[in-house]
Amino acid sequence: MRIPLDYYRILGIFPQATDEQLRQAYRDRSVQLPRREYSNQAIQGRRQLLEQAYRVLSNPDQKANYETQFWQDQAAYQEEGERPSSGSGTERRGESSGSTTSEIEIEPEQLPGSLLIFHELGEYELVIKYGGTYLQTLPNSSLSLDIDDTATKQRTDTILSIALAYLEISREQWHQQVYEQAELAGNHGLTLLEKNNLFPSIQTEIRAELHKLRPYRILELLAAPLKNKSQRQTGIKLLQSMLEERGGIDGKGDDHSGLGIDDFLRFIQQIRSYLTAAEQKDIFKQEAQRPSSVAAYLGVYALIAQGFAHKQPSLILEAKRGLEGLEPRQDVSIEQSIVALLLGQTQAAAQALERCQDQQALNFIREQSKGSPDLLPGLCRYGEHWLQTEVFAHFRDLKGKKASLNDYFADQDVQTYLKQLLSPVASKPRAVKKTEKTQSPRTRSGIRRYPDYPTNSPGLEQGNTVLAPVPLPARSSSPVDIRDVRLRKWRQYSQRLNPKPLPETVSEQPSNIKSPTAQTAPVVNPLAKASPRRSSDKVALVRPKLGLMAVAILGGVGLIGLGLTWLHQANSPLSALEKGQYSVALHKPLIDIPAADAQMVTATGMLTLEGAQQVIEMWLLSKSQALGKDHDIESLNKILANPLLARWQKRAEILEQNQNYWTYQHEVTVNSLNPNANNPNQAVVDANVKEVAQYYQQGQVGRSYNDNLRVRYDLVRQGDRWLIQGIDVIN
Repeated sequence: MRIPLDYYRILGIFPQATDEQLRQAYRDRSVQLPRREYSNQAIQGRRQLLEQAYRVLSNPDQKANYETQFWQDQAAYQEEGERPSSGSGTERRGESSGSTTSEIEIEPEQLPGSLLIFHELGEYELVIKYGGTYLQTLPNSSLSLDIDDTATKQRTDTILSIALAYLEISREQWHQQVYEQAELAGNHGLTLLEKNNLFPSIQTEIRAELHKLRPYRILELLAAPLKNKSQRQTGIKLLQSMLEERGGIDGKGDDHSGLGIDDFLRFIQQIRSYLTAAEQKDIFKQEAQRPSSVAAYLGVYALIAQGFAHKQPSLILEAKRGLEGLEPRQDVSIEQSIVALLLGQTQAAAQALERCQDQQALNFIREQSKGSPDLLPGLCRYGEHWLQTEVFAHFRDLKGKKASLNDYFADQDVQTYLKQLLSPVASKPRAVKKTEKTQSPRTRSGIRRYPDYPTNSPGLEQGNTVLAPVPLPARSSSPVDIRDVRLRKWRQYSQRLNPKPLPETVSEQPSNIKSPTAQTAPVVNPLAKASPRRSSDKVALVRPKLGLMAVAILGGVGLIGLGLTWLHQANSPLSALEKGQYSVALHKPLIDIPAADAQMVTATGMLTLEGAQQVIEMWLLSKSQALGKDHDIESLNKILANPLLARWQKRAEILEQNQNYWTYQHEVTVNSLNPNANNPNQAVVDANVKEVAQYYQQGQVGRSYNDNLRVRYDLVRQGDRWLIQGIDVIN
């Protein structure tokens, strides 16, 4: 059978290689061994192809005959205008170029060995194509790694090559940030091994990568347009499966994603801006039942956001109950005061501010309430801006939407609901005590107590009759752009909500923490003995308060500057958790770039971190020159060692022959330098590389890519120079 390989590619050299380079390439390729899972038959088939290529190219007569046919094939292919891609030249494929124009004849039993060579060259699609065709020619008998007959070994080797090819394609798609395609490829390889019950260790390896891929898939799916309901629902289901495996947002289970508790909390905060208010409400409402204080708090924010944006105060009331469940372990007085304000409960708002321990918040509210007999104007100003910046900003369908208290309270449905919520129901008026009638005390926080409610628990129960929420029509909102939302101190917040410290894992939530949907018992109004209003004041909820609110809002021009300064220092769990967002992107750490004159080696000859940075930068510059418009292939000799040098020289040669080239932009940061303790002439460098590339074919703009990669470089010292002899992408 014929396969698209030539002897130069088998040995990893270019046609102009010298005899010494040919011998060196053969020695290097001979000592390289494939994965230990391959049988001796596959390894022997690969060795036969190497020997065959070396035997032909090292014999002058055979080489001359072979080269004649080789160049004829090259010329014929170019004349037909079907020249294939010469490869991207990215870091992830530090191998040879794309498909060859020549073919060689091999025996069928050599196919597993040739698949190994295809794999080493990065030709994963060819592995799948020829491997799949070859499998169809083999007996379809049961497989076992213990069976030693030739047909079984050939079949298991072929399946292994195909599965590993799918795994490498999955990794490449991951690097290109095409996460669903990456999952699809990885799953193909896993399914093939599972179907044939082969190589359990490799199955485990693929599963591990697919689990680590899940957070990336969730982000990609949730970032889809809101109209793509199927994609978004898949993303939500993936998120829920991770939550189930972890035992909740702050649970101690293992979802095999590699995210620790703190990282997962940051990830949850990151994806919030990809979710709508309704989606967050459903997710966190369910999670709060575990119980989870973090989920309960996030659920409260979703209820407030949806209730205010869609003018559904019944959801605000539900948020109020959720805050009551959190109150024993967390200072949520600011949130409680704003929720009470949105329910028209000015007395409850005053009581919440009495409990507030945040003097900065109180000072801000007092400053904005100067000239008023109470703090209501300042609370209105602060509350409106808080809704805009701390609530709406975390929801995909609300970001950018204006938060207006005027619009909220002017809504007829809101007014109807609040009137029914706060009006006395079939209760006998209490007798008014003189001492109460003349009372008009101020609280220690400076807010006048408004005796609004003559009976129990404002907004929850009146006497023995529960005031049922009035259903309001839902209002749609348009999707808006997504932006990153930063987070800090999730762990600190969790510690405040849990009775035990959290050194590495979060303690289980106490059973007495209430969820946003939990039924709360009737609460006695602490101001029940305060003086009731006159009969003419019983319906004085909306209009008198609206007047004060309108004045407060219209006078809030100075809010933005002061509000932003304070909000960044607030003690609200979300505003306090703004720094340190977990990024599920291949990012680089903040490490200073060394000066240009930094020493490459120490006085003892050991490579320095600055020197490692220079080596990697020199490689990226040399690659740009060798694969660039000027085709300065000699620049590779300054930085690469064989066999890597031969492969990149060959790639550059093919580009030059076809008058194609690449342009690059690079950014590199060295993460670590690990000298070999047993060999001072070897070292390993871990680096983050950003590579932006544009391909030009016959002078015309072709494909491009933008990769952010973490790369391992194997360095070797030859004489007084440090060269790169191996490149491997970590993730």
